[in-house]
Amino acid sequence: MEKNKTNYYAILCKNEWSYTTGAVIMALLAVSMAAFGGAWGIVGPFAIWGGKTLALFSANADSWKIFNGQLSKYSFLNNQGSITDIALIFGALISCLLASQWKLRMIKSTRQVWAAVVGGLLMGIGTRIAPACNIGAMFSSIPQFSLSGWIYLVCAVAGAVVGGKMLVRWFIPPVSHERRTPRKKLSEAEHKRNRRIQIAAAMLLLVLGFIAAYAAKAQAPLAGIFIFVGLGLGYAIQRSRFCFTAAMRDPALTGSTKVTKALIAALAVSTIMFTGIHIARYGIDLAKLPETIPGGNVALHLPIGSFLFGIGAAIAGCCASGTFIRIGEGYVQSMITFVFFIAGSLPGAWLMQNVVKPNPLLSSGKAIYLPKLFGGFGPALLIQLLLLLALWIIADHWEKRAMRNEQRTENRE
Repeated sequence: MEKNKTNYYAILCKNEWSYTTGAVIMALLAVSMAAFGGAWGIVGPFAIWGGKTLALFSANADSWKIFNGQLSKYSFLNNQGSITDIALIFGALISCLLASQWKLRMIKSTRQVWAAVVGGLLMGIGTRIAPACNIGAMFSSIPQFSLSGWIYLVCAVAGAVVGGKMLVRWFIPPVSHERRTPRKKLSEAEHKRNRRIQIAAAMLLLVLGFIAAYAAKAQAPLAGIFIFVGLGLGYAIQRSRFCFTAAMRDPALTGSTKVTKALIAALAVSTIMFTGIHIARYGIDLAKLPETIPGGNVALHLPIGSFLFGIGAAIAGCCASGTFIRIGEGYVQSMITFVFFIAGSLPGAWLMQNVVKPNPLLSSGKAIYLPKLFGGFGPALLIQLLLLLALWIIADHWEKRAMRNEQRTENRE
């Protein structure tokens, strides 16, 4: 009797991965990038990209106070965030192509346009006030024992709950009962041809990735690492359909916590790995801890910016990383979100420079490093892992309770 052969193509390229699988792979890649360069971040170059765009229209943006000469000093190949951001798009695109699932996903309602515009602007403003998105200020900060990461998480979740209610009330299009024109069904031959074309395109993009990494090596030795880590992040997130916005919004909106629990697992894995990295860098006794402590300052601007970001992410349907992933998947709505995300970064940077920083009530604060606060890596690691475990248990209980309530409602009907 012939044994069934393992279909590695289906496992790696076609079938959806679990949320937890994608989240853990994402954590491993993000920590590996931090070991070579800086921690994973998304929105760092957004305001610069906005300023560069304005410069194309003859605006002397580099002389503005919010840039102060940064535009002329900017180098794409030497900017880790820029490289990984673009690589995220191509990683998601390669994932879709290998599964022969890529297509251009058009806007179906003007409400989707408004969701992209409003969500993008709020995320752009929030990320400059915070100043970072859920990746840099939360996902990369919590595992590095920064108290600011926990504050960002709480306030972004609160914003996502508010944004989720706004989404349902104002931005989700009403159900249409009009009969749509049936789509033309492809023949088996057309399906095979489409699959061959998409897989060939994916392989071509991979080859171009190798070429780009090799070409950038002379000018920026780490650029190749960031290219492939970014591609891997985009691939893993797209194949697992992992979504930071869903992790923050879904518990209140739908009662589901599957993505939330996957995020908690990823934070636990990252925490353990960063513990080793930080012990190597700062010493087990923190004797080599620098004055610039990892993480952001704990000040009033942090909850304000993260709350605005949470609202915007829920309305837009994706956060900063999710926007890039969905662009790679062909979503026109996310392309619009990206444009207004960049646009929102400019007034956000102005507010940070002219309103937040000059106001001690908003900006006075300092970074708080948990190993220093709790007296070492051991207590900090134990407390953080126990807190993550408690969140996982609460999330699991929340989902089970929501399912029971839903079942009771169906029985009554």
